[in-house]
Amino acid sequence: MENIHLVGADNIAVRATTHFQDGMIVCDKRTVGPAALSLQFQTGELGQLTLQTTLLPERDEPYLLTLELLRHRLMMLIAKQEDWAMFEMESDHPAVRRFDLARNRYIAALGCENEDPARADTLSREGLLAGIDASEELALAHAELLLRRRRISGQLSGGAFGCGVDLDQSIPEVRASLLANFDYLRLPTHWKRIEPQEQEFDWRQLDGWIEWAMRIRLPILAGPIISFESSVMPDWLAIVEHDYETLRDLLYEHTERLVSRYRNAVTVWNVLSGIHVNNQFSLNLEQLMDITRMAAMLTRKVQPNARTLIEITQPFGEYYAQNIRSIPPLIYADMIIQSGIPVDTFGVKLLMGCPREGHFTRDLMQISALLDRFSGLGKPIHLTAVGVPSQTIPAENAKSNGGNGNGIASGGYWRRPWSAVVQGHWLEALYNIALSKPFIESVAWVDIADHDKAELPFGGLTADDLRTKSAFRRVTALRKVLYGPIDDAMHPQLPD
Repeated sequence: MENIHLVGADNIAVRATTHFQDGMIVCDKRTVGPAALSLQFQTGELGQLTLQTTLLPERDEPYLLTLELLRHRLMMLIAKQEDWAMFEMESDHPAVRRFDLARNRYIAALGCENEDPARADTLSREGLLAGIDASEELALAHAELLLRRRRISGQLSGGAFGCGVDLDQSIPEVRASLLANFDYLRLPTHWKRIEPQEQEFDWRQLDGWIEWAMRIRLPILAGPIISFESSVMPDWLAIVEHDYETLRDLLYEHTERLVSRYRNAVTVWNVLSGIHVNNQFSLNLEQLMDITRMAAMLTRKVQPNARTLIEITQPFGEYYAQNIRSIPPLIYADMIIQSGIPVDTFGVKLLMGCPREGHFTRDLMQISALLDRFSGLGKPIHLTAVGVPSQTIPAENAKSNGGNGNGIASGGYWRRPWSAVVQGHWLEALYNIALSKPFIESVAWVDIADHDKAELPFGGLTADDLRTKSAFRRVTALRKVLYGPIDDAMHPQLPD
C-alpha cells in the first residue's frame, strides 16, 4: 500500500496508523470524527492514482473500498459541476455519458453490497473507472471554456510560459531554446551550490546565467532563497539545527547577500520554498512564521521593485499526517496573509510520478480542484515547477527515493506507464487546465533537459542529449496557439 493516509475535514491530513490485516485496511485515528482514506490505487486503463473515499465514521464492520472510492468520485463530480455551472452539457458529451454509467454502477453496487460483496466490488470498480474518466472529461471541458474567455479578454497576451534549468546546462543550444520558446527563466539559487563550505562562495555558474538573461532581457524567477530541502541547504548548516537564533542569523545573512548581489537582475524572487513541510529542522510554528516574515520583509527591503513569491510544495498535504511540526499547505498560506507578511504571489510546485513523498500521481480532476482551492487566497498564483517523467523510474531510483525496490516505481502513473508520449499528453492537459483559471498567471516546466541532479528524473522537455521529447513540441505549439488568433484554439483530449 503506497501513499496511504487519512484525510479529515477541509482536505487536511489526519495523523493515524494503518496496517493490512485479513484482507482489510485497519485505520487507527488519533483524532475524533469521521475521516477519509486516501491511497494509491490501481485503476487499470486509467493508471495508478492516489484516490480517496468520502468522510467515513468509525465502525467495526469494514467498508467496501471500491464502493467508497466511487462514492467520493461521484460526489466530487456533482460538486464541481455545481461550482463550475456545468449542468447544461449535451447528453452525448463524454463526461455526461460516463457519469451516467458511473452512477448506475454505484446504485447497482449499493443494492448487492451485503448479499454479494464480490459482485458489488466488480460493479464499483467499473463505476470508478467511468467516474474518473467522466471527471477528467469535465475538467478539460471546463478548461476549454475558460481558456477561450481568457484569450478573448487578452489575459494571455504573454509571460505565461516559463522553464527551469540546471546551472550546469549553460550551453548555447539550451540557451537558444529557452530564448525562442519561453517567456521567463526559472533559475535555481541553491544555497548548497553557492556556499558549499561556510564562508567559501562559488558564484561563477549563477553569475553566468544572470548575465546572459540580463543581456537578452529574459525575465528571471530566481530561488528559492530559503528551503529546508537537503538538496538546497548546505550540509554545514546542520551544526546549528538546535540553535534557532544562530540559524535565523545565518538565514538573514544569506538572504541579504543573495538578493543584494542580483537585485538589478531578478524580476521575481522565490523567497521561501516548502518550509511548511519543515522536513530538515525541528522548528515550531512560531519560528517557521518568524522566518517567513523575516525573509519576505528583508527581500522587499533590499529590492523594493521585485515581486516576492512564497512557494508551496507538496500541495496535497500528505506530509502533515506524519510530521507534527509541519503546517498544512493552505493553512500556511492563509497564516501568511492574515499575519500581514508582505508577499505578492504564491507559487505551487506540482511534480508527479516519482516515488517520493508528495510526488504521487493524481488525476486531472483532483489537480483542477486543488488549484481552485488556492483561488480563495486572493493572490495571483504561479505554478513554479510542474512535471512528470518521460519513462518509468528505474528500480534503483525507486528504492533509494522511497519506492518498493521491486523494479517498478511506486509514484504511480496516469493512463499508461510513463513514456514520452504520455508525458506530452499530461503536459498539454495540465497547461490547459492551469492557464484557464484566471488567478493563475504562469506555468513553468521543471527542467528544459534531463540531468543527473534532477529532482524529477526524466522530467525534462528534452533528453540529456538534447533530443526533443513530445512534451517539448506540445508546449511550444500550445504557446503559439494561446498567443495567436482565437480561431486556432487547441482542444486537449485524453489519450486512448
